[in-house]
Amino acid sequence: MSHPELTIDLTAEELLRLRFTALEAQNFSLLFASYHPRAPFLEQFSSLNAYLEFAAQSLSGMRFCDALVGVSRVTADGVEQICAMRFELGGDEQIMYELALLKPTDSGWRYHSAQKLTAEDYQGEFAALDFVHFDQQTTKVRF
Repeated sequence: MSHPELTIDLTAEELLRLRFTALEAQNFSLLFASYHPRAPFLEQFSSLNAYLEFAAQSLSGMRFCDALVGVSRVTADGVEQICAMRFELGGDEQIMYELALLKPTDSGWRYHSAQKLTAEDYQGEFAALDFVHFDQQTTKVRF
């Protein structure tokens, strides 16, 4: 399935914002298409149908509230972008902070992976969230 929204001229930040828009609209097909070909996520969901089945069971009850996009830095791998997403799942409001890694491809920027922080890991204001908060984590899990 083709996604005309995934243009080659999108910046890394625009791709990230497009992903949030897709999540809000529950456009899981677009989310799947926005992954980098070597994303760890694709090891778990090797096909669009497998992901759509998972999304129907596990994500359809999620209500997207809002997202924030913060500072970015260029690395040897691509662009790392700090962001946050607030959502409701099972009646509970949650916030998830990410250090997203976006990598260039021949088709444009694609989402590779992210290091996550929960509200327990970081309790400050989003504007104060910086790379040091992710860098200082003893276990850095990217998925």
